[in-house]
Amino acid sequence: MVYLIRLCNKQRRLFSKKMIKKEEIIFKKGIPKKNYFILAILFSRFLILVPPFKFIIKKYLKNCENIYIIPGFRFFYGNIYAKNVTLGDTFFMDYAPIYIGENSKFSFENIVITATHDRADFSLVKARPVIIGKNVWITSRCVILGGVTIGDNSIIGAGSVVTKDIPANCFAAGNPCRVISYFKDEDAKKARL
Repeated sequence: MVYLIRLCNKQRRLFSKKMIKKEEIIFKKGIPKKNYFILAILFSRFLILVPPFKFIIKKYLKNCENIYIIPGFRFFYGNIYAKNVTLGDTFFMDYAPIYIGENSKFSFENIVITATHDRADFSLVKARPVIIGKNVWITSRCVILGGVTIGDNSIIGAGSVVTKDIPANCFAAGNPCRVISYFKDEDAKKARL
């Protein structure tokens, strides 16, 4: 099943003027090969503090501009699209694209997982993109699963497991994550500033 997300003009510019396809990607013969040099830098954690290694990591993330990362930040393929965001020490299992809107922030020890195995055939890997809106705050130790869209100006509470779409302008938390409350219009305006 293919879903197309319609974006406003500002969002189109942010995501390289492409339509975001929210379609499932299937790897029938195993997953693509990883860059073990990049993984060695990332999984050694503190090498990322050394400026030449930090430069290499940011250069490998071709679709990211002005990102902030700390030791513990990890990814597999660099399939992350972001601009002006704080990624912190989040682990991105990026088999499918991960789109992150401007001014979004990740606190500590979060995981974004785009892939899962097929129950009938474990060698079959299925991946679905994750879309995170603008001005979203993902607090600590959250897990975001593939195929999820989180709306603009939302906050995801600590320890949440996001399995379904979260609307804009709300606070959501829990396992599974659900909307706890919506923000008033004044709060949403303040968040945009």
